[in-house]
Amino acid sequence: MSLKFTIIIPCYNAESWIETSILSALGQTYEDLEVIFVDNESTDNSLEIAKKIQKKYPSLIIDTAPNLYKYSWEEPVEKALSISTGDYFTILGADDWIIPEYISEVMKIINLDPKKIKLLQTPIRGVKADTGNPMGEIKHSYKSLEEFKTLLFERCPVTTPSMVYSKELHNKGILRWDSKNYLGAVDYDLYFNIAHHNYFIYPFPKWIGYYYRWHDNQATWGMHKEPTDYDTLIKKVWKDKWKVN
Repeated sequence: MSLKFTIIIPCYNAESWIETSILSALGQTYEDLEVIFVDNESTDNSLEIAKKIQKKYPSLIIDTAPNLYKYSWEEPVEKALSISTGDYFTILGADDWIIPEYISEVMKIINLDPKKIKLLQTPIRGVKADTGNPMGEIKHSYKSLEEFKTLLFERCPVTTPSMVYSKELHNKGILRWDSKNYLGAVDYDLYFNIAHHNYFIYPFPKWIGYYYRWHDNQATWGMHKEPTDYDTLIKKVWKDKWKVN
């Protein structure tokens, strides 16, 4: 019996890229798959584009979620997880895309030991939005949970776009996004919480098919303009919790 996989596509104003993202998800070679698109109160034509695609691909699940927190995908992701039926899930950026074999390759890795591999990250390849030119590969390496914890206080050692999660950990309350306190920095806090519960994010060393699109309207740049340094705040919270000097 195969493990079912869910691709979640949260979307806020991505009309320029959303068709490519959705079609890349629907075009996966892995058969036991569902794709859930959740619009986060877009003010452009993103939702209309998704509905047009759904007419051709009825398997595409479409829903909506309120946009409560800046630069965060908590609301659409939680909505998708409330209706998802997959054993594992990933969150595909509305401006990114994946090759057809991507989820099949992900599941090959997980199936090596599904009882042990509950979380996985792989390298991503950047692409410049306006030219399509490659912008290099981003990946992380560490060999133990303790090394990962040490790295967390230096930087975020995770390629968030390629993260794959076991739905079981969400059901247990371990996967949670505290957008009320951290806005778009919630993933950084999430990784501390995952480590706090002694779960290991396996860093697969080879690129298997995720393309990350760099452009001027990314939430990353918006977070950089925020008056609060959320990364420093998150580090302080966890240093206090873990009693790290």
